[in-house]
Amino acid sequence: MRKPTIAIIGSKGYPFVYSGYETFIKELAPRLANKYEVHIYCHRSLFQCRRKIIDGIHLHYLPAIETKWFTHPTHGLLCTIHAIAMRYDLYFYVNSCNGPFGHILKAFKKDCVINTDGLEWLRPQKVADCIQYQAICDGL
Repeated sequence: MRKPTIAIIGSKGYPFVYSGYETFIKELAPRLANKYEVHIYCHRSLFQCRRKIIDGIHLHYLPAIETKWFTHPTHGLLCTIHAIAMRYDLYFYVNSCNGPFGHILKAFKKDCVINTDGLEWLRPQKVADCIQYQAICDGL
């Protein structure tokens, strides 16, 4: 019997530990891999060694517009487009800046879940435009 498939989008990658989201994914993904076929989308620029599978978890390395403010949204958009083509059973996002992509998935009648702490826009290093975008995404 085929395992259900899950795409995880929004972290920097696996097994990269940079923030709370990456730590969360590092803990969650191996547990999910027992019952699901797990696919994690990674920021291509952060990985010199790009293994296809680690611990039974499938890895996909996609690019982004690498700037302080556009890296996450552009990576999330490219990952969403790729993931739709892959036809996963569930699309799991971390980081509320990926919230708008849920509307794209809804248009394709895909199931998605977003996990966020909801406080990204409060981080002190964010500039005004980024704070506004993050606050809008948190409200979606």
